[in-house]
Amino acid sequence: RITEIGAVRFRGARVLDEFHSLINPGKNIPYQIQHLTGISNQMVAKAPRFNAISAKLQRFVGDSPVIGHNVQFDLGFLRNLGLFERNSGIDTFEIASILLPHASRYSLKSLAALLDVAEPPTHRALDDARVTHRLFEALLDQARRLDGQVIKEVAEMASRSKWSLAPVFKDLARERSRSFNSALGQQLTGKRRAAEDAPPLKPIIPPRPLDIPALSALIQEGGAFDKAFPNFEHRPQQVEMLENVADAFNEGYHLMVEAGTGTGKSLAYLIPAVQWAVQNNTRVVISTNTINLQDQIINKDLPDLKKILKLDVRGTTLKGRGNYVCAWRVEQLRRKAALSPLELRLLAKILVWMPNTLTGDKQELFIPNRKEQYLWQQVNANADICPPERCARQGCFFARARQSAESAHVIIVNHALLLADIAVNNRAIPEYDYLIIDEAHHLEDSITNQLGYSATKSSVEQLLKDLSGSKTGLFAEIARRVNKAGLGNAMGQAESLSQAGRQALEKSISAWRALFNALDSVLNEFLGRPKNQYDRKLRITPGLRVQPAWSDIEMAWDNTNLTLGEVVKLIIKAGKFWDNLDSYEVDNWEDMLAAITNYKQQLDEARGQLDLILREGDPDTITWIEQSARNQDISLRAAPLHVGSLVRRHLLESKKSVIFTSATLRTDNSFEYLKERLSAWDVGEIAVGSPFDYANNALVYIPTDIPEPGAPNFQKAFAKTLADLAIALKGRTLALFTAYSHLRNTAQLIQRPLADHNIALYQQGSGASRRQLLDNFKNTDQAVLLGTRSFWEGIDIPGPDLSCVVIAKIPFAVPSDPIVQARNETFEDAFNQYSVPEAILHFRQGFGRLIRSKNDQGVVVIMDKRVLTKRYGESILDSLPEAAIQRGLASDLPAAAKEWVESF
Repeated sequence: RITEIGAVRFRGARVLDEFHSLINPGKNIPYQIQHLTGISNQMVAKAPRFNAISAKLQRFVGDSPVIGHNVQFDLGFLRNLGLFERNSGIDTFEIASILLPHASRYSLKSLAALLDVAEPPTHRALDDARVTHRLFEALLDQARRLDGQVIKEVAEMASRSKWSLAPVFKDLARERSRSFNSALGQQLTGKRRAAEDAPPLKPIIPPRPLDIPALSALIQEGGAFDKAFPNFEHRPQQVEMLENVADAFNEGYHLMVEAGTGTGKSLAYLIPAVQWAVQNNTRVVISTNTINLQDQIINKDLPDLKKILKLDVRGTTLKGRGNYVCAWRVEQLRRKAALSPLELRLLAKILVWMPNTLTGDKQELFIPNRKEQYLWQQVNANADICPPERCARQGCFFARARQSAESAHVIIVNHALLLADIAVNNRAIPEYDYLIIDEAHHLEDSITNQLGYSATKSSVEQLLKDLSGSKTGLFAEIARRVNKAGLGNAMGQAESLSQAGRQALEKSISAWRALFNALDSVLNEFLGRPKNQYDRKLRITPGLRVQPAWSDIEMAWDNTNLTLGEVVKLIIKAGKFWDNLDSYEVDNWEDMLAAITNYKQQLDEARGQLDLILREGDPDTITWIEQSARNQDISLRAAPLHVGSLVRRHLLESKKSVIFTSATLRTDNSFEYLKERLSAWDVGEIAVGSPFDYANNALVYIPTDIPEPGAPNFQKAFAKTLADLAIALKGRTLALFTAYSHLRNTAQLIQRPLADHNIALYQQGSGASRRQLLDNFKNTDQAVLLGTRSFWEGIDIPGPDLSCVVIAKIPFAVPSDPIVQARNETFEDAFNQYSVPEAILHFRQGFGRLIRSKNDQGVVVIMDKRVLTKRYGESILDSLPEAAIQRGLASDLPAAAKEWVESF
């Protein structure tokens, strides 16, 4: 419901008129909206209903375009009410995503601050309309600074499309924008050339050992780091880790290092790694799970080390080919006869960004939605589409990145690329012998995801549609180019091929849909129809394969596979036909040949993988059917059952020293579980602990009278206890859940009592990103944040913003998940040998959200009393740092927590 309308009519920077009215929504305004906007029920009680002012608003706007931030949401809402049906919409969010690829935030408030818009938005309608006007003008000023040719080209492409921003770029093109300073282009070229000119590494054999006492002295009291950085803290745990990593490099053995929160583990392994790489002219690869850690290492830690150690160390980040833009493929997209608005938006982003980028890395672009990410596949440096010889001529960002890695002492990769390197027999990363795996507790999951396979109904159907389009499909495009070239002797053959292709693809698409109808029927038969917001997953077991319903799937697949085979035959025929035209002047001959090869490879892979999933089966592969609750799309999926053998063969047996490190590698105070999962039985181990004083700074409170999870009264008791706790602490509370349903039910129950005490409630799943939720939580004086699995780790809220972490339940994996189910079957005592250790690792990560610096203090509340009543509870509690533990009544918790927090 609408509670307020604000609008500004303007010409350029000059405001012509304003419109404002509060609106009576005809129902109570939710507490969250009241808190956000400051509009109360009393304020709107005597305000008009929307239909009383709608005609006046329509007259105010007239036929002018409607400009707004995420304007399609507002326009869609108003059009449903009969307004602005013919008005175009111009979205400042979309403009900003094109012109400001490096912006860290794209909210109205963040963009206004970035572009120095004088008055910040207030979540009041007229104020935000005024800010949006000023933001729009500021964005136009940004656009006027772009290269005139870029603006002209975007405007010309937009004229061939129904893109909503076409008028904006046409007006800008008429203004004849000024160009970039040529010195900047020369500077960028110089930087690229400097990276390319660095020589490849030639390792010194035998390697020179590290001087461990000298390296250790760097981070001791009075050492180089102590002198260089005023706030540097000497930590014995960091010194111990450094010395052990250095010894592993010297002696050539593998090592697991658990380094508690606050150890400074990245510096502890980087110092020996950098020194080893430089003095032996070799490379060390560092693999992380998160982008944040990669950025920290390459942008902060390595520059600091270079300054302190006075070494000419070269470091670089290397990613998979799909992360880099291909200049040649961008050029092909630019030449496309007709572009969709989505293609235009992505192309505009790329054309604005490419003159400035040194890396060509898509991380520098803002590509927020799945459709744009899918389109990125049309312009990335896909190995099958971009042959090396052509890339050498065009200038390839991936080739530059790879060349930079060849000469780098330290290469930063993510776990996905590390494992992709395994899949392609070590062709993704330059040869290396020394590897550090940070955030190593994620390694098994990363391998499972990277080496798995997924085919969704929509993705393969889209592939087939891309082939079958009557104007832009592969076969139609071949015929069009042959006709354009005027090759009379080949026209008939091309048309015949196009017609045969369309017919074969129609059969394939029909068969593909029939297959997924059969899969949907099997899901309904064995799992029932969808009843909630969770994905449905059905593992394909030998028992399922003998069920009568499975024979329908096998028959449907056989038919689908047959039709796909016919399409592949026609693609092969098209490839031979096109190959014979290499001596003629046909548009983009290489481009078409690469596209034909790519389509064939995609269909070959899909057929092989799906045949394995649906027909053959493999005892070492987990296979299942999955349906997304978000969009109901069904997929067929596969994942490796065991990953340890891969780690052993490709890492432990082929590298001289591999360091596994994380804050959480042990379960029940032992490395045994992770060693078993990774087949790392003979790897050395050390746990260096944390420098933080948990015993005096952290209280662990366990309510003894709350029902166990699953009991009828658990939800109600949990919500009341959480609300009372948050009120006592004036917010500053993070609650970690294991299920969205529990989170949502809790939010509904605590929203009103928190609002009555002016405490804001932020919850995952509300539409905001994790970063937005964290920012809102940190910037609100009194707030509670509810999060699920992604909030259990990787978030950092130091200081007084966070005083309490509530753990709702022990984070056991869902036993019906196909991967969990299959791996459970490999253990004699699956619960204690697999489920409990996995839960301990996640539990420790959640506990670690509270104390993030030596001055932090607070309370961790464990609302799952199974830690007291079940045998495995002792193992969970023993895995925690030695904090003060208090058992007591739920009613005593608020006072106890408040007393603890206020005692510091």
